Amino acid sequence: MQQDQNIELSPIITPDPIPFTMDTIGWKILFIVLACLILFIAYTYYKKYKQNAYRRTAISNIQKLMHSKENTISTNIVQIMFLLKQTALQTYSRKQVASLEGENWLNFLDSKLNQAVFIKYKTSIASAVYKGEYTNSDSFKMDEFASNSIKWIKHHA
Repeated sequence: MQQDQNIELSPIITPDPIPFTMDTIGWKILFIVLACLILFIAYTYYKKYKQNAYRRTAISNIQKLMHSKENTISTNIVQIMFLLKQTALQTYSRKQVASLEGENWLNFLDSKLNQAVFIKYKTSIASAVYKGEYTNSDSFKMDEFASNSIKWIKHHA
């Protein structure tokens, strides 16, 4: 009999549910940490955006050159090569870039893309830059040259 009384347990008393509020210190700390994290990420993206202004400017100038009908092909080549040199000087040291010319300059450009893009047009580029005339000796395609230049500006470092 004693055992029968032990088996009969009285009903479990449940406490009142705890209300969910954001008034505790843990939520305030979490909010401050998240706000600081969001501000840090926004600042990092803004800083990167400002640092890449030279890239956007160079790409915009190349696109303007390509849509301009008044420039000759040799003038476009010269101006695109100038923009590439100017862009490289923004990223790499002056000692490394400023003295490069001709085939060494084209090899430098290609080395940053890990593919031979500019060296295959070396005669047309050299003719346009050093003689001021355009010779289509190596099946030069201006659109491809401009798009490769834009690709180089976007991905050079």
